[in-house]
Amino acid sequence: MHISLATLFSLVSSIAVVGALIFAGLQVRTANRVRADQAAVTVIQTTQSRSWIESLELIATLPENAEPELVDQAGKAMEAALFTFNIRLETIGYMVYCRIITLKAVDDLIGGVIKVYWSRAGKWMHKYRETTNNPKIGEWSEWLFDRITTRGTQVKRGPAHVIYRTWRE
Repeated sequence: MHISLATLFSLVSSIAVVGALIFAGLQVRTANRVRADQAAVTVIQTTQSRSWIESLELIATLPENAEPELVDQAGKAMEAALFTFNIRLETIGYMVYCRIITLKAVDDLIGGVIKVYWSRAGKWMHKYRETTNNPKIGEWSEWLFDRITTRGTQVKRGPAHVIYRTWRE
């Protein structure tokens, strides 16, 4: 079989293009993984500040479905805790919406904390929106709570030490 020089160059060129596409695909995949890892680290850094932890400790003293009046009676420290916690949670919710980080990662890392927060702050936040005529306050926190709650009905739920008991390296 005789292959012309032009055919050989065409074949080599085609192989080079396919190789370049495969390489580019692998680079994109690696870059996406690095971005996801960085986003997870950002969530961890956001949630491990002293003020965020202190805010959660205070918020957790409220009963579930706390009435807005109870939150108001708790005073300015409680209101500050709700805002401190909410502002950071808003950012995380928006990161999930933009697919910077997966809902699964956020749920695995702080899903329980999000449920604790919104189950106590939700009614107060709705009243605050009405009082200030600003429906955007807490919007991404509520959206994130709704997504995590919905996800919980669709996937295996429970604490990590139970769900991932059979995990191996």
